[in-house]
Amino acid sequence: MTLALLLGAGGVQAQTTQTTPTQTQTAPSSTLTLDAALARLAQAPSVTQAGLSVRVAQENLNAARGALGLSVSVTGSASYTGGSTTTASDGTTTSTAGSLGGSAGVQASLGLLPWSSGQSSLRTAQRSLTLAQANLAAAQASARLNVYQQYLAAVVAGQDVTLATQTLALRQRQLEIARTQQTQNNATQESVLSAQANVQLAQGSVTEAQSSLESARLNLAAVLNQDLTGVTFSTQPASTFTLPDLNTLVARARTNTVDVVQAQNNLATAQDTLETQQRDQQLPDLTASVRYGPAGSGGLTASLDVKEGNAGIGYSVPFGASGSNASNRFVASITGSYVVYSPAARAQVSAAQANVTQAQLTLQVAQQNAELNVRTLYSTAQTNLIALQAKQTQVEAAQAALSAAQARLSAGTSTADDVTAAQISLAQAQRDLVQARATVQLALIRLVNAAGGSQ
Repeated sequence: MTLALLLGAGGVQAQTTQTTPTQTQTAPSSTLTLDAALARLAQAPSVTQAGLSVRVAQENLNAARGALGLSVSVTGSASYTGGSTTTASDGTTTSTAGSLGGSAGVQASLGLLPWSSGQSSLRTAQRSLTLAQANLAAAQASARLNVYQQYLAAVVAGQDVTLATQTLALRQRQLEIARTQQTQNNATQESVLSAQANVQLAQGSVTEAQSSLESARLNLAAVLNQDLTGVTFSTQPASTFTLPDLNTLVARARTNTVDVVQAQNNLATAQDTLETQQRDQQLPDLTASVRYGPAGSGGLTASLDVKEGNAGIGYSVPFGASGSNASNRFVASITGSYVVYSPAARAQVSAAQANVTQAQLTLQVAQQNAELNVRTLYSTAQTNLIALQAKQTQVEAAQAALSAAQARLSAGTSTADDVTAAQISLAQAQRDLVQARATVQLALIRLVNAAGGSQ
C-alpha cells in the first residue's frame, strides 16, 4: 500500500491568524507543523490507556508462560498421638506411650497434556494480548485522524480568514466608490445601500472565519493537551495522492480490525469450552500413581491426572513414629470413574456447540461489515479524488481569468477593482483546492484505518 503525502507544497501559502483592529500583537506567533502535532500523540489519554492495557496483557501472558514450567513446592506434615492403656481378658494391662510423627518433602507439578489448565490460560492470555494490541492500534489511528482533522480544519480556516479579509477590503472600496458617485449624482441611494449591505455581509464572513479558526485551534489544543494561543499552522495538505490496493485493504480488514479480532477471540473461547465439555464427557476421571519407598509412607511418588492433564512427582522423608525400618517397595495404584449416562452433560455439550455456531456467524458478520466499510470508504475516496481534479481545473480557470483582467487593465478597458475581484476569485479557487486536498487526505486516512491501520 502506498500513500504519498507530499507536505508543504501546495497552491496556497501558509496562513497566519487574523486579529481585530483593537487587538495588539504582544509577541511573535509560533508555528506548529503537522509532524510536530502528530509527535504528541503518545500523550493522548486514549492512547495512553490502550498502551497500559497492552502492558497488562503482556504481563499476564508472561505469567501464563511461566506457569507452564515446572512448579516446585515444599511439603510437610506433623501429627501427635497420645498414649493409651489397654486391658486384656486375663486382667493384664498394657500401656502405650504417646508418639510424634510426620514427614517432610518436596513436590513438583507440570501441566503435561495439551488441555491442562496452564495451556488454557496461555491461550486466553495470548488472545487478550492480541485484542489489546488491536485496541491500541485503533486508538492510535483514531487519535491520529483527529489531529489531522483539527489541524487541516485550522489550515482551511486560515485560508477563509485571509479570503474574507480580502473580500471585505474590496467591498469597502466599492462602498466608497458608490458614495462618491452618489455625491456626483452618478449613483442612486439604492446602489449605496446595496454596497453597504455587501460590506456588512463581508464583515460577517470575517467574523465567522475567525470563529472557525479559533474553534479549530481550541479543538486541536484539546486533542494535544497544549495551549495553542497565537500559534499558526504552516503545513499544507498533501498535493499528490495514491489510492491503495482495494483487495489488500479488504484482506487486512477481515483479519485486523478490532471487531473482527474480538469475534475471533470469542470463537476461540467458544471452541475451547466445547472441547472441554466434550473431554469431560468422553474421558474418564482417571488418576494413576506410583510410589517407591517404605511400606507406611514416604519415598518417591509420581502421579498423572488424565482429565486435568497435570503430572506430579515428589519425594518425602518420614520421621518419628511415621518412620519405618521396613524395606522399600514399589506400589502402583489407579483410580477413576466414567459417566455412563448424564443428560446434563449432553445438554452442556449441545449448548457449547450452539455457542460455537453463534460465534462463527458473529465472526462472519464482523468480517462482512469490515469489508463493506472498506469498500464504501474506497468509493468515497475515489469520488473525492475526482472532485479534487475539478478543483485543480477551477484554479487554472481562475488564473486565466486573472491574466485576462490584468490584460484588460493594461489596455484601459477594465478597472483595478475588476483585477482585485479576479484575484479574490483565484484566492477562493485556491482555498477550495486546499479544502479538496484536505478532504482527500482525510478520506485516505479513514480508509487505511478501516483496514486496521497502516502496516
